[in-house]
Amino acid sequence: MKNKKSYIITAFAFLVTGFSSCRKGDDLYVSPNSPSTATPQTLLSAIEVGTFNNLEGGGVRIASVFMQYNSGVDGQAISYEQYNPTESDMDNYWNGLYTNMFNCKLLKDKYGAESPYYKGMAEVLMAMNLGLATDMWGDVPYSEAFQGAEKDGNFTPHFDPQQSVLNSIQSMLSDAIAAFALSDGENHALPGTDDFIYGGDVSKWTKAAYTLKARYYSRLSKKPGFDPATMLTYLTNGISDNSENMYSIHGSGGTEFNQWYAFLNDRAYMVASQVLIDSMGNMSDPRTPYYFDTTGVGSAVGNPLGSFDPNVSYWGPYLASGPDKHIPLVSYAEAKFLEAEAKVRMGDVTAFTALNEAIQASVSEVTEGADNGSTIATYTVANTNVHTVMLEKWKAMFAQPVESYAGYRITGFPALTPNPSALRPSIPMRLPTAQTERTSNPNAPTPDTSTPVWYAQ
Repeated sequence: MKNKKSYIITAFAFLVTGFSSCRKGDDLYVSPNSPSTATPQTLLSAIEVGTFNNLEGGGVRIASVFMQYNSGVDGQAISYEQYNPTESDMDNYWNGLYTNMFNCKLLKDKYGAESPYYKGMAEVLMAMNLGLATDMWGDVPYSEAFQGAEKDGNFTPHFDPQQSVLNSIQSMLSDAIAAFALSDGENHALPGTDDFIYGGDVSKWTKAAYTLKARYYSRLSKKPGFDPATMLTYLTNGISDNSENMYSIHGSGGTEFNQWYAFLNDRAYMVASQVLIDSMGNMSDPRTPYYFDTTGVGSAVGNPLGSFDPNVSYWGPYLASGPDKHIPLVSYAEAKFLEAEAKVRMGDVTAFTALNEAIQASVSEVTEGADNGSTIATYTVANTNVHTVMLEKWKAMFAQPVESYAGYRITGFPALTPNPSALRPSIPMRLPTAQTERTSNPNAPTPDTSTPVWYAQ
């Protein structure tokens, strides 16, 4: 695939822009459409678009390089390959997350009491954006993060400890589930086509929220008091089929380009990693020709660890078939991998069944039903353990690299060899503090990128 120049449609129509956790003055609250007249419908649509951008954006692509799904061979992606992302690289990612979280709070506060379904969706989307922030930076502002919009506002928020952030995520997901349990008649306004994700189907939102509860509870697996049975309880009510997956929706729904596609066509700074291709047995895995472009070659060709060869495979149709390609954000495959992990930790001998079902769910989703994954879903009681669960989850989370990045830091699996040509000796454990936050907020911590986040300690 050639590096073709294109443009990105950024459709933050009605989005409150210019907000970060420590912005001051006129930059704090700028909108072409006054928040006093913005409707819950327009706010929800804007928040969903912002979430799609954040969960497909630069911070996520950095995680994909750290996890050796992809290799950075040009431009700023070389610094990711060398384990040396810069503070200035973080500003857009950080500000995008906090702008979107502010809008989640605005939707919840302004319309949540009279339209609890909108409140619930705002809570789930807030949890996903905050979850990405804490996964990548550890301690982050939350309890004081949005006080700058108030009279005599606080522009230098303290950073909440990651343990507290994870507790907040669980609380907001529980609040969302309670809101979704109310009747239609208890809502002044009902979401519909303004909800690009599920079209207003609160039963699917509920299942996604329970799956997210299992995801963020799994982050505690190294901590005292962790009970894997809690994950299974959440998953009982979670996503149970690929038809219930949560996707970022692009194209005809009025949203912007798929950001993986846009990045490839605008920059093409990242290519296939030979590490992942070898681990999948190249074409032995039915997902390989979907993950990577095998046109004219018949197999995927990856960049060897420590090299900078741009003449290898780029992304295939799974991420970049076109600007309207939908990308999974929370999936049935992820739910089954969480189930397998929980059962392994409990010593449940049926863990291998959940692991095989997870692989099959992944293959079916990636190939859009063309293959059911039965040829590679062959685990038994004897070879199912935390290592194999995390290895297979890594192969499956190609579009969700932050999930593999979290698991890797907690478990040490998959057992990746650090890039021998990198400027740092080991895979970073977090991203550097955003430059604008460090220089504007005296309460911003500046841990080295080699310092593990709390849940990985």
